[in-house]
Amino acid sequence: MLNNYMSNTCKAEWEPTQEQIDNQILHEYAAIAKKSIHFIDEFQCTPEYVAVILRDIADALIPAHSESENKCFCY
Repeated sequence: MLNNYMSNTCKAEWEPTQEQIDNQILHEYAAIAKKSIHFIDEFQCTPEYVAVILRDIADALIPAHSESENKCFCY
């Protein structure tokens, strides 16, 4: 799931190991999803609203971490 999404949208120089995916990344991915659902339930907002928030966070990450410039080429 995660690898398929990333490989279809972003060609990065860095790739996680299978161990990192299994032991860390999928856990954090699930935690973010749970927090998003909690946010929807707590504030009675739409999933689309939370999706916009997550996109805004994603968009802010790249300029905030300038050392990652030119390491990810998203299409």
